[in-house]
Amino acid sequence: MTLFKQMAVMLSLFLGVILACVMVLNFKTATAFVQDQLYTNAKNTAHSLGLSLSKIVDPNDVASMETMINAIFDSGYYERIALIGVEGNPIYVKETDVLVSDVPQWFINTVTIQNAYATSDIMMGWNRFGTLEVSGHTGNAYRQLYKTLIDLVETFVVIGVVVLGLLYLLLTLSLQSIKQIRDQARGIIENRFIIEPKMPFTTEFRSATVAMNAMVSKVKDIFERENETLMQYQDLLYKDAETKLYNRRYLVTKLPEYLQGDTTLSQGLHVMLSVDELDRFKKEYGYENYMKLIKKVAEGLSGCAGLCENTLFARLNESDFFLLMPFQDDVALKKHLDTMLLELQRSIDAQALVYLVIGVGIGVYNEHDTIKSLLSKADLTVSQAKQNGNFTCTMALQQPHSLILSREEWRKELVDGLSESRFVFATQNVIHAQDTSSSIVHEEVFIRLKGSDGFTHSAGFFLPMATVLGLADEIDRYMIQKMLQRFIAQEMNTPLALNLSAEFVGHYANIQWLKEQLEKLSPTQRAMLWFEVSNTIALHNLEAIVSLSALLKMLGCRFGIDSFAIPSEGAYYLQAIRPDYVKCSVVYLKDIMLDASTGKSQESLNNIVRSLGISIIATNIEDEQDLATLKYLGIAYRQGRLIAPIELLAE
Repeated sequence: MTLFKQMAVMLSLFLGVILACVMVLNFKTATAFVQDQLYTNAKNTAHSLGLSLSKIVDPNDVASMETMINAIFDSGYYERIALIGVEGNPIYVKETDVLVSDVPQWFINTVTIQNAYATSDIMMGWNRFGTLEVSGHTGNAYRQLYKTLIDLVETFVVIGVVVLGLLYLLLTLSLQSIKQIRDQARGIIENRFIIEPKMPFTTEFRSATVAMNAMVSKVKDIFERENETLMQYQDLLYKDAETKLYNRRYLVTKLPEYLQGDTTLSQGLHVMLSVDELDRFKKEYGYENYMKLIKKVAEGLSGCAGLCENTLFARLNESDFFLLMPFQDDVALKKHLDTMLLELQRSIDAQALVYLVIGVGIGVYNEHDTIKSLLSKADLTVSQAKQNGNFTCTMALQQPHSLILSREEWRKELVDGLSESRFVFATQNVIHAQDTSSSIVHEEVFIRLKGSDGFTHSAGFFLPMATVLGLADEIDRYMIQKMLQRFIAQEMNTPLALNLSAEFVGHYANIQWLKEQLEKLSPTQRAMLWFEVSNTIALHNLEAIVSLSALLKMLGCRFGIDSFAIPSEGAYYLQAIRPDYVKCSVVYLKDIMLDASTGKSQESLNNIVRSLGISIIATNIEDEQDLATLKYLGIAYRQGRLIAPIELLAE
């Protein structure tokens, strides 16, 4: 129970007790007053009526006595008026039963009122004529008391509501600083940097806020300094000094993300532009004109790179530029490159065109390519382009491993695959290595398609076309449903990590559908389901990924980012997403966490992710040297063919 609720309950009880006590005391006072008033009225009436009766001269004039007694009795305030003779004989008695219709019986049973009784002697001359007995009417007393009780209750209810309202406002104002401190403490637990600008007016709360602000500022300062250091180091490591484009090292680091067989990036086009005789051009026209030419080439290629948001663009060396585009429209790309070459040709001095050779080669890549084969194919196509003539663009679009299908045939293949349950699953273990033992952290799930050609294809074979046809999110739903069915059918001991596509996370209806599916599971089952998106998806769909991460964490699932690499904007997006883990290729980790010149480890990336409570999982571990490097760097979470093979999941 929150402090606000505790204080609200305590003060409400205290106020209720006080109001009840005051109301009881007031009612008792009113009861005593009514009791006294009843007796006083009876006594006064007995004396005044007795004095009036004494003035009647004839003792036998009973009719006059009855008239006077009736006049008083008919007022309704008396239960009994009796004239008793000296010898005790009743001369005249007037009485009525006590009937109170407008007062509830429980009130009459609860409240005790003693009937007031008063007497007065009747003297006629020097002789005593008799005694007048007067009893007050208790019904009037009950009616008066009941009305008093109702008035008290209404008054105290109004007072209670007003006082409780004021207490609520005062407590809200007084405890606002507690709420701020609670939010800040929760932010520290969740590795969010919240610095509270408003200082509470309560001394103790102000001291706590100052201390927490100082602590958060230190952690935030560490994060920002390490982020800045890492960005500068990445620029030195991965950026070309002349054009600020990514260099060959960055390309080699990122290519495994594009060439692995389970992403939508694993098919597309590659482009290489090569310029010969640049040294001669630099000598004849100077460095300034050389830079203008290089920048013009880079700007022209940047226009082509804009055709696909996931284009990988790098300058391999002084004369070669390379684009990797998960993009299928080779006609549009060829048109852009031809236009670029024509504009480039027009901008170069005619004398330089005599010896300056520029060629562009376009080819295709898929998940079966390696880094070496891809660069070799690019070199071959650009050489062919140069042979075909200066400022020429050549295409080599053979796809030896691809099934040649039209779009409608692809759609039928994928839709039939979903309806006939021809999609199957494979898993690969991620382990946590300790000193002498290791444990499985989770199993990453990969989807496969049993094609109509009789072969089982990896996701890189069909996901790019599924994305083009708008079926990628349908395949994700299929995968999630199948995994949930496994959870319900059998007890799972190892968490499963499912990769989500950009098409799935980009649609609100898919997220709502996922929430409904997860809510059908128990909290224990939900804790066994982890979800991942690639770093590229996280960067291009930041708002959707932030919402998805928060939703999954609220439901008890975990969330991770695959193929992680710090972008040029820095690691600030991790603060918004707050993933539980990031998966980095071992090549990237060696570049970022190991100083090539000294061989010592660099802690910037470690400090950044630790300050956010994120774990690092090394992926693509292929040989013992990678493993030894990871041990030296202290990376305990590992994945790769050397750690565990990819195995088909039993149906």
